[in-house]
Amino acid sequence: MWSLDEAATKRTDFLAMDHNLVQAAIAAVVLCVAAGCAASAPATATALNPGAEMTYGLAPLKPGTQLGLLDVDLVNRSRLPITLESVEGIGRGLGTVIRVVEVKIAPAHGTGRQDTPGGAYQTDPPVWWVGRGTCIKQRLLPLHGFRLAPGGPARVWIVVQVARPGRFAVTGYFVRYTQEGTLYQQLIPTGYKGLASRTAPFIPVYWAQARCLKSMKPRLLRGQRVHKPLGTARTAMRAQLLH
Repeated sequence: MWSLDEAATKRTDFLAMDHNLVQAAIAAVVLCVAAGCAASAPATATALNPGAEMTYGLAPLKPGTQLGLLDVDLVNRSRLPITLESVEGIGRGLGTVIRVVEVKIAPAHGTGRQDTPGGAYQTDPPVWWVGRGTCIKQRLLPLHGFRLAPGGPARVWIVVQVARPGRFAVTGYFVRYTQEGTLYQQLIPTGYKGLASRTAPFIPVYWAQARCLKSMKPRLLRGQRVHKPLGTARTAMRAQLLH
């Protein structure tokens, strides 16, 4: 769906790709079936292209910080439209170390001219500088009830907030959708992992996002700043000098 040039822009200081944690999601599904819990779950379907198995590594985050993720690609490979119901992550630390505070759908065109590249974002909605004074603001819509036509691409926008220190590893997402009136669910094996720490280093808003703050006017996510705030000791010293 993305050209090589567009794919090259998908990495930021917050995001780096890894391939080691997807087996946990598959094991969870196997255990659920063995225990009989799948009896009450929607039928499994294959309308969506599952894509490659991958887990992204995030830079350490401080408690209270929010981060936006635009990396769950949905492509309807069937011959019939589907209607999205929900997207729910699975893995370690989800709901305890980190919490999901927003889930929306980002309609995708696959051209890189109307869509921001996939990756981690410090703004809501995602914005991206594409050169020559031009910025893109990603269009976001409610996920529930979104109709995905055959061949139609879309991406899931998820904002997470760090609740407490610890490690987390989301190994995939269960996507629930209806097709011809029947409810289905499908595992998309894309996830992320990271560490929440009170001593996490400061990371400023990525330059390709920062250049669009004035023109696009997105909301900075909680805990995100363009410039490093002055420390308590430094602030006190400065106050003394002013007096």
